[in-house]
Amino acid sequence: MFSQRIKWWFITPMLVFLFLWNVLPLLWVVGLSFYNYSVLKGGTPRFVGFLNYLLLHMDPYMWERFRTTFLFVLLAVALELVIGFVLGFFFNQKIKGKKYMLPLIFVPMIVAPVAAGVFFRFIYDPHWGIINYFLNTLFGFRLEFLEDAALAMPAVVAVDVWMWSPFMMLMCLAGLQAVPKHLYEAAEIDRLSWWTQFRYIVLPHIKPVLVLAVLLRTIDAFKIFDIIFVMTGGGPGSATEVLPMTLYRNAFLFWRTGSASALAVVLLLIAVAFTSLYLLLIPRPRTEG
Repeated sequence: MFSQRIKWWFITPMLVFLFLWNVLPLLWVVGLSFYNYSVLKGGTPRFVGFLNYLLLHMDPYMWERFRTTFLFVLLAVALELVIGFVLGFFFNQKIKGKKYMLPLIFVPMIVAPVAAGVFFRFIYDPHWGIINYFLNTLFGFRLEFLEDAALAMPAVVAVDVWMWSPFMMLMCLAGLQAVPKHLYEAAEIDRLSWWTQFRYIVLPHIKPVLVLAVLLRTIDAFKIFDIIFVMTGGGPGSATEVLPMTLYRNAFLFWRTGSASALAVVLLLIAVAFTSLYLLLIPRPRTEG
């Protein structure tokens, strides 16, 4: 009995903290999403039901933001997965100097996103940026990466890929190193092709890790704000305005607190949907009956 009480004495403070820090603000945001309210104007919130969600659904510009956000997430996560897997497979081999190269590859993950945005904004500068310096010197032309609507999104995606490909590499490397060595030895004895080894030996073992890595990066990519805010501010025009940028404008520029809360709830539901998809894709342990 005493041990049970000790357990709850340790757990209760953390539960209270989680409720005050996570659950209570979440309930507050969900509640505000059903009201017409502005923090700037104050006054009594007016209950409007699902009107804020209906207005989001009927706003054609909002659907454009959804397309832009999904495009960014698709490009960034796909490139990070491919690059991360290639690097993970490369560093899974016996390579001289691997312990010195790995810390250098992890450096982008340490850089603050705001600092990375400022850093690459200088690199992309059309007048004295290093990329345009070489383009102008070698080929005689310049590219306005952040001022051209066709180039702004790839330029922002490149920064995100530079920062988070090492994370995908780390996850892939952890999965590859967890594959039992005797399976590789048996495959070599049976003279299986590399594709057969990958399909029936490597992929089944690293699939849970890959799915988890894609889930984490997808949810994080949907929350992209700081890099885009520093580099383009959502421009040129609305070429790089993703949903978090729209949420920021509604909440802190236009002070549409109710509408911003509804959009925040929608983003939360998207994260929950991807988490549910992960739970469906992850292999379940087999039970012998």
